[in-house]
Amino acid sequence: MNDGAHPTRLLDVPPLAAVARLAAPTTLVMAVSATSNVVYTYFVSRLGVDAIGAVSLVFPVSLLAVTAMGGGIGAGATSAIARALGAGARGEAAALAGQALVLAVALGLGFGVVAWFGVGPLFRLMGASSAVHEGATAFARVLFGGVVITFFAMMLDGVMRAEGNVRTPATWASASLVAQMAVTPLFMFRFGWGLIGGALAMLACQALALGPRLAWVFGGRGVVRPVLRSGHAGLGPTREIVRVGVPAALSTSVNNIGLMVLTGVVARLGASDLAAYGLGTRLDFVLMALAYGVGVAVLTLVGLAAGATREDRIRAFVGRGIASVVLLLAVPGLVVWWRPALWLGMFSDDPGVLAVGRAYFRTIAPTYPFVGASMVVAFAFQGLGRATLPLAVSIVRIAAVLVAAIVSVRLGLGEQAVFLCIALGNVAGAVALGALFVMARRARATGA
Repeated sequence: MNDGAHPTRLLDVPPLAAVARLAAPTTLVMAVSATSNVVYTYFVSRLGVDAIGAVSLVFPVSLLAVTAMGGGIGAGATSAIARALGAGARGEAAALAGQALVLAVALGLGFGVVAWFGVGPLFRLMGASSAVHEGATAFARVLFGGVVITFFAMMLDGVMRAEGNVRTPATWASASLVAQMAVTPLFMFRFGWGLIGGALAMLACQALALGPRLAWVFGGRGVVRPVLRSGHAGLGPTREIVRVGVPAALSTSVNNIGLMVLTGVVARLGASDLAAYGLGTRLDFVLMALAYGVGVAVLTLVGLAAGATREDRIRAFVGRGIASVVLLLAVPGLVVWWRPALWLGMFSDDPGVLAVGRAYFRTIAPTYPFVGASMVVAFAFQGLGRATLPLAVSIVRIAAVLVAAIVSVRLGLGEQAVFLCIALGNVAGAVALGALFVMARRARATGA
């Protein structure tokens, strides 16, 4: 299928082939992004310990903003546009796309203003002082001051993915990341801009990659050409976007905040435990990028199928998506369960870190397929236009894990008990979410 062809043709493609076709480019982008982050971290490390500390403070805030936009509001827009296209309502899809882009700009500008005045006090509250606080504040003000570029690019990608075009977003997102790896040392060292140069390099490369995206979306090459002014529609399209996008954004934020709190719990066990846990969660993020690519594909496909009232396709797409991530994550999970040192040994040879890390992977790695399946089902819910249930499951799961982990630490049960709490939460969350999705799909099929 050509990217410009009507996206409902994907509903007639074999389900596994459709999932693979949409998932592969996004997964490739995630791999390039992971590489870019490693390279960027290396360049920052050359600026010294204070620079590393400054970027470490900014990272969780940036992660919250980007995931809330891409996996939240952006996902809500993709879901709404895909469902409209599946129903054959191109005019509605165009109005949705136009208001989604306006919303991205408004959110980007608003977040930039709040960040300009708020990051200084926030970083001080997080414990930063002197050079680290100064560096983090300056870096964040530049990075978040231009976050409207990031948000707008992500929303353009969301519009294209809704119509089944994943190659164009993947191509230019990858090009931007590769360019960042090339120009960051120039901005930081050759031009003498230091840490701020890293933020400027990132924004400059993202801005350059906007051109080809805009040419595709507004140049008539795609199925959806956004209508920026749609008086007859009012704010209906925006309400439809945020109806899914806000719960989805909250879900990603809850997960990230839960991870931050759990990191603090593990830190009470000692430096070796914290280091091992950090190395473990780093691999978790790398592997979950595979599940993210499949999940985004399922979101688009389920949205199209829901709009076209093809209940058989919904079941098939979700089933193939779950099977794909189970296979993708089971293999590396088995490897690190069998030989944890293959990952841990690349970063540390400390016996304490290796021992705790071994306990982490022996407990957590077998649950990777469950985590991947949860992501796919959560994206499928978004495709149906129902993001509240995944949010509720996330809140209950994370709250239960945090309470159990805190109790385990206070009772002196050690890291193994904490890791077991996380593993049980992963499994229970996947089972609960899967059961709720089956119930929701059956209710749709019977018209209940």
